[in-house]
Amino acid sequence: MVLSSQSIRSDGRRMMSSDGRRIRRRGWKLFALLGLVIVFTWLGWRFFGSQSEVPANEIRAAVDPEKRVARELSNPITEMPVVAIEPVNDVPEMAPQAAAAVIGDAKPKANQNQTAKTAPQTATQTATQTATPTAQQSAAANTEPAITADEIASANSALQAALAQVDTDPVAARESLTRLLEGSATTAADRLKAYDAINKVNAMLTFSERVLANDPYAKQYTVKEGDSLSNIRKSLNLDCEWRFLQRINHLPTERSIRIGQVLKTPTGAFHGEVRKSEFRLNIFEGDGPGRVMVASYPIALGEFNSTPTGAFAIRPRSKLIDPEWRNPRTGQHFESNDPANPIGERWIGLKGIEPHNKNFEGYGIHGTTDLTSIGKQASMGCVRMLPQDVEVVYELLTEPNSIVTIAP
Repeated sequence: MVLSSQSIRSDGRRMMSSDGRRIRRRGWKLFALLGLVIVFTWLGWRFFGSQSEVPANEIRAAVDPEKRVARELSNPITEMPVVAIEPVNDVPEMAPQAAAAVIGDAKPKANQNQTAKTAPQTATQTATQTATPTAQQSAAANTEPAITADEIASANSALQAALAQVDTDPVAARESLTRLLEGSATTAADRLKAYDAINKVNAMLTFSERVLANDPYAKQYTVKEGDSLSNIRKSLNLDCEWRFLQRINHLPTERSIRIGQVLKTPTGAFHGEVRKSEFRLNIFEGDGPGRVMVASYPIALGEFNSTPTGAFAIRPRSKLIDPEWRNPRTGQHFESNDPANPIGERWIGLKGIEPHNKNFEGYGIHGTTDLTSIGKQASMGCVRMLPQDVEVVYELLTEPNSIVTIAP
């Protein structure tokens, strides 16, 4: 005979066992649901989240500006003022190097104690070595307005006249080539010739130490006691980095200046113009109708035509050397000075200044380790440049006077 107490305990154990099974089943369901939420959240972030390419350095600066250490100040170069010593006549000068495209082998990390002395690449080299002709031609064909045969012939005659002036009157040649490239009556082949010529003429006018009497965009400065390149830039209110003074005067180091030395300095502010249909970034000196083109570089743009258009200013405190970067799609982090960093050694942040683009953030101009992407739609929306080209642009575009216009 079963006692009543035994029956109660047995029923209790069965009830507890049944409740336990129900709790465990609910637990597994909740665990599975939580796993699905995590997976779908990650997928949404991966494919639909922010695609900003802003380096980690700039993000931290925006969050806590008091703790920001400017990348430029972290550069090991320490400028030393000139002291009153006997003039040194045997300071070596570095001749301008030919600007050949770096294709196939990655460019080695440059020592920041010395600025590369390279003039802009020629358009012929970049068109044949880095661009994708079919993509560029198809884009240009869709955007170029119809031009008549007479307009084409007139533009070609103007081009031939400008080319004839390159060696005899380079200042006039630069002016003519600038006006020609600002127009739309030129064929794709003539534009390539004009870009090649503009880079050739500016290798002497802009990127050498020569100053021609009829060049309104260059002047001379005589070094005084206590001067440094940085002090000269500030005292003359130059709209460029002090490294650009080192570049155009072909100084081996920033300490190579001496009292009485005559340096070349620019006179105008520099601006950028991106022509998406041509995959080019053109640099102008000066403002208004008298501005002149001083360089033209091949670039890569955002995949799926994602590079925004309009006028942009240089984002305050956004210019970085050897920035850290986190890939917003994969989360992979690259430290400063990492040779595998996809955005290269320079970052110039952009800020929209027109109603339609004022909310665009995270875009900029930067280098690349993927040299074969130049001339293509390959970035997350930024303007991507060859390493040696972005170093020059970094020295030319400054806050707050430089404007970068991105046109279709």
